[in-house]
Amino acid sequence: MNVAAALVGDGIENPGNALAMLHAAQMYGVKCQFNDTRELQESEVLQTNLDAQFPATTGREVKTSYSRIIAFDNLRGAKEVYGFSAGNNPAVVVGNERRGLSHEFRYLATDAVQIPMVSQQINCLNVAAASAVALHYLCRVKVGPMAKVASPQNRRPEVLFLGAGDHIELGSAIRSAAAFGWRRAFIEDRWQLWFGCDRITRSEGRAAARRGRNPIRLVPCSSEARHSFPEVTVVTTSRRGVPLHRANLARGSRQLVVIPDESQIQITEEEWERLGREVQFAYLSQPVEKFTYQYRLVATVALAEVSRQVGSRLPRHPSQKRWAPVYDRALETASELSGEDVWLEDLLDY
Repeated sequence: MNVAAALVGDGIENPGNALAMLHAAQMYGVKCQFNDTRELQESEVLQTNLDAQFPATTGREVKTSYSRIIAFDNLRGAKEVYGFSAGNNPAVVVGNERRGLSHEFRYLATDAVQIPMVSQQINCLNVAAASAVALHYLCRVKVGPMAKVASPQNRRPEVLFLGAGDHIELGSAIRSAAAFGWRRAFIEDRWQLWFGCDRITRSEGRAAARRGRNPIRLVPCSSEARHSFPEVTVVTTSRRGVPLHRANLARGSRQLVVIPDESQIQITEEEWERLGREVQFAYLSQPVEKFTYQYRLVATVALAEVSRQVGSRLPRHPSQKRWAPVYDRALETASELSGEDVWLEDLLDY
């Protein structure tokens, strides 16, 4: 599914996030522009990395250039990104992580779309990671809605972050895992970016992971260790195996989903059999072959698809009676059998 689209950043203030958004747009073959209200274009990060002029835009220009303006934010009444039809020529607008979309773009939006979050503590993704998820589902693949199941936690596979080469990219991926409902993740930290690192690296990585309110448990794994998972699914951007949305990614704890950092790892040179008995590959269906790889983007899209397949809990049926706790029910029964009226005047005589 290919559509002429654009990614628009509204009030983005972190130059690193803006650069990652440009890479996400490049990855999916769409334009990326910014409604710059934070002097973003003055940053050295963007001036150093941009080959051309800063891609600025305004609300009026977006309104006249695109048939639909999709506010990608946690707004009231927002629809689920899974299964949403963006049509042709949409502009996907993402906002500032702290403030969200501006009033102007909320007013201009023809649609509101959001990513279903599972975590009670982490209710949003890194803005660049969220942009990659938006472009993946709105502009590239067509999938059904999020599954509704009785026990989603029983369907959730284990996840392994393998060989990440940048602590902030790894931190953002960990943040995504927590937001999508993982309570535990494995890390094969080959470059000591998470365990045993210096104070600055540790502080920046934890900040990207939102560790202050992120309860996920992180388990270190050795690159020499051997594991015995019955099923292993390795997610890559190279066209090896099956498209990500066609792989079965909801096999529960018997399955390990591996997300290697392809900027550091040679996929063909790894001994994947050390992780489990049956190894298969799944790839992201990005339309371009050459793009600037960023680990947080690939990892978050992979985790979003796993989350879609794992699903959310079935809503309680209105006819289902909600029983009180056993202790409370026992007290009610006891009061009915042996209860009596007691008056204040009688108590005063004691």
